[in-house]
Amino acid sequence: MIYGCERDFYGIVKRMTTKINTVNVESAECSQCTIRSRTLFGAVGEDKIRITQKYRDKHHFFSADDILHLEQQKIDYSFILRSGCLMLYNDLEDGSRQILQIALPGDFVGFSRNYKGELPYSIKAVTDVGICLFSDKSMQKMISEQPEIAKKLIDLQSGKLIVCQQHLLNLGKKTAAESLAYLIMELHARIKVQAPEMFNDEENEAFFPLNQEGIGDILGLTKVHINRVMTSFRKQGLIVFSYKKLKLLNEEKLSEIGKFDISQVQEPFCHFN
Repeated sequence: MIYGCERDFYGIVKRMTTKINTVNVESAECSQCTIRSRTLFGAVGEDKIRITQKYRDKHHFFSADDILHLEQQKIDYSFILRSGCLMLYNDLEDGSRQILQIALPGDFVGFSRNYKGELPYSIKAVTDVGICLFSDKSMQKMISEQPEIAKKLIDLQSGKLIVCQQHLLNLGKKTAAESLAYLIMELHARIKVQAPEMFNDEENEAFFPLNQEGIGDILGLTKVHINRVMTSFRKQGLIVFSYKKLKLLNEEKLSEIGKFDISQVQEPFCHFN
């Protein structure tokens, strides 16, 4: 039992103090989805897309700061993030927080679990979000009936593994400047590709979902240390950082510092093309 929380039909956590719109939106057509090419359904041809839509169980909306799921709780669904931004994180025993990933439109969340069927992380909405939800039963049916989707799922999981390996390097072997440069480039590039509505092409400026405390929670660094490196980057003419906005002035130099490979973002589904 989770105190102070209630759950909807699929176990999605709803805080008592927050109103959440969990309306099933019947009119949301997969064929009209602007992010479909970045999702599991991107592998499905136009002639089959209406057939595959039957596997989607619900379409939900959540408000910024809503908690969708708490770590170590069983889960029997996964979902595609259709709009907005999510934070995947763990609360640690000392009261601190480790952010594992920032999910953006097109990301598939909730599929990987421990042997007990529990999700090993909590999920929080950074902005207002929309998700397309698939029960485990629907996922099993979809994978067995649509082999192209199964291949895409392998690609998605492979891409996540590569990102996780880079995050481990950031935590363990890279300097603070290298780690921060990599994180900045990764999020900036992903937002440009996955959430163009959050990106200003003329200014090369993106919505940035993390403040300095959040950056520290990803990289395992103190807020003071993050501020010191950010100040250094600004003085070098590499970035302009303001509240929820990040403008890159020298992507080449930042990529060099962070050892960032843009192809990981631009070509995430290359294994089965």
